[in-house]
Amino acid sequence: MEPETSDPNVFVDLPEDIRQGIADLGWTDPMPVQAQSIAPMRKGGDLIVQARTGSGKTGAFGIPIVAEIDTDLAAPQALVLAPTRELANQICTEVTAIGKHRGVRTLPIYGGTAYGPQLEGLAEGPHVIVGTPGRILDHLGSGRMSFDDVKMVVFDEADELLSLGFWPDMKEIRSYLPEERQSCLFSATMPEKVLALARAFLVEPEFISLVEGHSSPQEIEHFYCVTTAQEKDHTLRRLLEVEDPESAIIFCNTKDDVRFVTAFLQRHGFDADAISGDLTQAAREAAMKRIKAGELRFLVATDVAARGIDISDLSHVIGYSAPDSAEVYVHRTGRTGRAGKAGIAISLVSGLDIGNFRNLQKINKIEISERPVPTEQDILDRVQERLSVKIEQEIRQIPDREQAFKVDRFVPIVEKMAATPDGRRDLAAICASYLQEHRPETSVREEPPAKAPSQSGGREGRSGRDEGRSGGGEGEGRRGGRRPRRRRGGGGGGGRRR
Repeated sequence: MEPETSDPNVFVDLPEDIRQGIADLGWTDPMPVQAQSIAPMRKGGDLIVQARTGSGKTGAFGIPIVAEIDTDLAAPQALVLAPTRELANQICTEVTAIGKHRGVRTLPIYGGTAYGPQLEGLAEGPHVIVGTPGRILDHLGSGRMSFDDVKMVVFDEADELLSLGFWPDMKEIRSYLPEERQSCLFSATMPEKVLALARAFLVEPEFISLVEGHSSPQEIEHFYCVTTAQEKDHTLRRLLEVEDPESAIIFCNTKDDVRFVTAFLQRHGFDADAISGDLTQAAREAAMKRIKAGELRFLVATDVAARGIDISDLSHVIGYSAPDSAEVYVHRTGRTGRAGKAGIAISLVSGLDIGNFRNLQKINKIEISERPVPTEQDILDRVQERLSVKIEQEIRQIPDREQAFKVDRFVPIVEKMAATPDGRRDLAAICASYLQEHRPETSVREEPPAKAPSQSGGREGRSGRDEGRSGGGEGEGRRGGRRPRRRRGGGGGGGRRR
């Protein structure tokens, strides 16, 4: 559902103490995402907002959050989940400024830092929790934090949360949240996995888009990168490492390019196969069967060989070679975003092709934005984020009483290895192998409804998964002494929560 209007005077209707906080930030007029989102969010309904990074969305959800806080209640009343500690800090700083004159206490919680300051902050009774899912779950599981009074939940950069592998953590956080709550989702893109997240947490959400040309979540996002012809293969590698597609088809103009790109990707460890006109029908069908079954991530093909391909679950379409015509571009990008789902179309454009590429945008009446080619540092940062998420998730599965034996005793070994070049290379090899073996879930599937709450109305006992891992009785949790969790009534959204 689209918003009826935007309100350029939305700041005027805010309480005076919030207006003072906004003035401290130097905000005079609301940005478009704030003008369209603040009023609907303050009405209490669930919301999906599609807006780019840097569009002012922190204020769009931060202002309604601060407005709803009961400062007399020293307990978390709002939760904002973010994909990275940097974003969590940024959000925390802005929400703190907005709520300064109202006395709203905001606490950032994320991994990779000491527990002390976070425990001190929890002891003070924060009103708003902003953080990454892993460390938040750590505090919830140990009983150091409760979400019993949370009435607002925001997923910021939801597409990034899912691309980094936080879906299992978010599902578990859901079991700690009250059934009666408002949930809002902010994301730059709306791939199917984000929509599945929305279905799992939101009820009859209103949809607001600040992305030009996007009127509903089921859209294809188009962008291109300018690169030299000589660097196209390495540009492709960088994009695949940063984007980490669930599945993709890579288009080339010639059979020679198909063979070259396939060999290049395989040599760099990517799960890729090819279909081109010189392959037998049996070989082509075998490759098609593998990618449809989810057993193959990357298919490299010519436009001719790709005719008749019907794969509804492709997350990305990548044009390695420039399309011969505007019509070919439409056919290529139409391979994603099928069956009501969304997708991403990426084009690698060399200097010689840029004129024709701009012309095809005019002919097809679409605007394709340019993005810079990811740097090696961008890739390393992204890999480190994914690695940290997976390690944090696995450590959290180990009971406290077992961590000294299963984790801590290896710290001296790691320190010794890290002291020499050969040892550091061995550690790098272990990280590479670990990431290869622990790929994130390829899709976000909706779950069957959860069991109804017990007659007592309290938290249900732990799941069989937790009990089996601890080997203990009702009083033993995964983290040792963990209290039972309350589960929501309905995995796919449940009943109306108002």
